[in-house]
Amino acid sequence: MKKSFQNFAILLFLMFMISCDKDQKLIAEIEGEYEVETIINFQNGQGIPATFSAGRIYFEDCKMKDGTAGNCNGWYEFEGKSRVTFQYNTRKEGDDKVIAITNLSNFTEPKIMGSFKFEIDGNNLILNGIEESGGADGSTVKWYSDIRLSK
Repeated sequence: MKKSFQNFAILLFLMFMISCDKDQKLIAEIEGEYEVETIINFQNGQGIPATFSAGRIYFEDCKMKDGTAGNCNGWYEFEGKSRVTFQYNTRKEGDDKVIAITNLSNFTEPKIMGSFKFEIDGNNLILNGIEESGGADGSTVKWYSDIRLSK
């Protein structure tokens, strides 16, 4: 019985290490500084989208800390706006690559935070995300973002 427990513990440890390694590889895919090509935000899929460009975003190459969400650092800035710092982490969800971004500082529009599916297309990083939040009247507000970055 003791031997079975030891084998099970070793197996769990190896599975944990393999899954962390996959997430770490995703960070290596996106790390670096990018020029913002476009950020398009839609609210509830209606109205004219707010579009932003002329900015930079940086994802630090870091070692993810086990079990800690949002532990890699980064920043973004746009013309005439203050630099906004954030933390992020990456993970796989099925076939999708996902990045979760959490803002640490006060920010102004454009807002870049939440969970985004991402893909690499040559030197381009494309983030797509949908965020839900509560409206002032208690309703659910859905934000959709399409963010295109290039190295």
